[in-house]
Amino acid sequence: MQTTEKWSCGISKIMDDLSGKWRLNIIWIISNQPDIGFNQLRKNLPNITNMALERSLDALQTKGYISKELLGHKPPLQSKYSLTIKSKNILPILLKLNNIN
Repeated sequence: MQTTEKWSCGISKIMDDLSGKWRLNIIWIISNQPDIGFNQLRKNLPNITNMALERSLDALQTKGYISKELLGHKPPLQSKYSLTIKSKNILPILLKLNNIN
């Protein structure tokens, strides 16, 4: 997809934001299990590598689709992920796509 910040339409931007093998799956899982941790996400996506999950989560967070909360005061810190308003707004579309046969 495009890598420029000049988008011809919103659809192109969303497609670029959510392109990738795991991003939509991650949003879907978080929508069904709010405040899910990294290891729980990993269990829900058995074929994903830790690196792929980390990269997908970072990209979704950078683009504003998920938020990350660090828990604890000493390493290793636990992370909890939740959806932002931006991703909650696309959930009805994902629901419709999920029901297409």
